[in-house]
Amino acid sequence: MIKKLILFIVLFTITASSFAQMKIFLRYTPERSEVLPTITYFGKKKISDKFHLAIYTLVNKNFSEALVGFTYAPKQWIKIGLSTGIENSAISSVGYRFGSSLWLGKDKNSLFSIFEKGDGKDNFFYKTTYKHKISDRFHLGLVAWRFHGIGPMAFCKIKKIDSTLWITPLYDFEFEVARVVLGTTIKF
Repeated sequence: MIKKLILFIVLFTITASSFAQMKIFLRYTPERSEVLPTITYFGKKKISDKFHLAIYTLVNKNFSEALVGFTYAPKQWIKIGLSTGIENSAISSVGYRFGSSLWLGKDKNSLFSIFEKGDGKDNFFYKTTYKHKISDRFHLGLVAWRFHGIGPMAFCKIKKIDSTLWITPLYDFEFEVARVVLGTTIKF
């Protein structure tokens, strides 16, 4: 499944995307001496001024998913997304997954929220990120991220390679552990 997913991402990026980004990050849980590397990919293709076809994938050792859907931008400062796809986890077989997203942005501030639901009562995910642009290079923010935690974020853009480095110290109230996430976002 992973090989087919990678092939799909490569073909989608080469032939169809008008925007694509990959995130590579490590979630470190000091209390457990545990490191969880994760790779995500997001790509979209413009259908019209207000609609885009979108794809999102995530892979780590415990979980993988692939979602396809649409985003709608009724105004320049708002984008709404709906998607559907499949998931596979270490504790269950392949199943369905649904997702939704909302982006709001104006001037130096933005808010991005995603919510996903799979099969089962506790099989859901959320992430909400608020960002404030300090300068063209530095952004600060806050995040609430299921399976990771709640806390501040710091972003540093590297314009020469069109990427961003970021770090977030978090506390996960659900699992009662401190965590640190360090990552990079690379645009294509």
